[in-house]
Amino acid sequence: MNSRLLKKLSDADSIASCENEVRQILYEELKEYSDEAFCDSLGSIIFHKKGKSENPLKIMFCAHIDEVGFVVRHISDIGFIYVMALGGVIDKSKEMQVVRITTEDGCKIEGLMNVTRDGAGQVKDIYIDIGCDSAQEVKDLGIDIGNMVCFASSMRQIQPNVYMGKAMDDRSGCYVLAEAMKQIGTCENDLYFVGTSSEEVGVRGGKTATYLIQPDIVFAIDVANHSELIRDYTNHRLIGHGPMIVHHDKTMAPNRKLLSYVKKIATKCDIPYQSDMLSGGGTDAGNAHLEVGGRLALVLGIPLRYCHGPYSMVHGDDLAYLIKLICELSQIKYSKCQEIKNFMEV
Repeated sequence: MNSRLLKKLSDADSIASCENEVRQILYEELKEYSDEAFCDSLGSIIFHKKGKSENPLKIMFCAHIDEVGFVVRHISDIGFIYVMALGGVIDKSKEMQVVRITTEDGCKIEGLMNVTRDGAGQVKDIYIDIGCDSAQEVKDLGIDIGNMVCFASSMRQIQPNVYMGKAMDDRSGCYVLAEAMKQIGTCENDLYFVGTSSEEVGVRGGKTATYLIQPDIVFAIDVANHSELIRDYTNHRLIGHGPMIVHHDKTMAPNRKLLSYVKKIATKCDIPYQSDMLSGGGTDAGNAHLEVGGRLALVLGIPLRYCHGPYSMVHGDDLAYLIKLICELSQIKYSKCQEIKNFMEV
């Protein structure tokens, strides 16, 4: 377990369109393992490992590099900083939380985030107190409208193989992509490992990267959490029980042959997995599979406890098994892909 890399990714601050911290970590980590590295115009970073076949299959693995967070929208006369949430930050994570603001020149300024509520008890405004008493004091620190705000969390190991930190949605996915890419050597297929931009604000990066790459198959590496108190048949997202193979979500019903094939590969390779379904939400695969006439796509999930707040818990075994599964899927044969795509069985 490369806990050093997971911590670097988790502790980095990167909301939609302000993703350079994570982009830079991935570039430094993976530049020597790729034949080329480039970005699309949205900000997704793409690492390409060229296939050795004359007619290689194009396979894209993606995980998003943005996180839920906040953006500065107003500085009050008495020095309070009002913010707007970006992505689905849960309401209970907006009160009495230590956060950090990143200024345009990269300075990090910490403060305490709190809320006001309306008559029905719903969150009305979100504000940050950094200990200043006037708008001018705040501006003198370099804070301005549009600055990124993230939870000031620091990843730590809390059990032998359990890690707790912010933005595990989807830095745990970024970690898995990076470690899998390092392990894959010579391959017949053209492999693209993509850190996608702006997933939390509309699953956007998967669309632009897929259009640019035009892969034969897309595997989106993302996460899902379930109520931590439930351990019955409704919870197929238990940490430490293996990655999730997602059978359905609000944005995509995957090709049944592809789904079956991936499950057979996992079983053959002794990779434990959980068969999951999401009644709501979606991933980059939701937009990616609709590009240019349709693409084969599947979501491979990492189970979390807690999500879209200052901390999530992730299990190292789930990450290790998903890395192994990605390495196996990178070897899919061109003929198998054509068989999966054949809807007219005559």
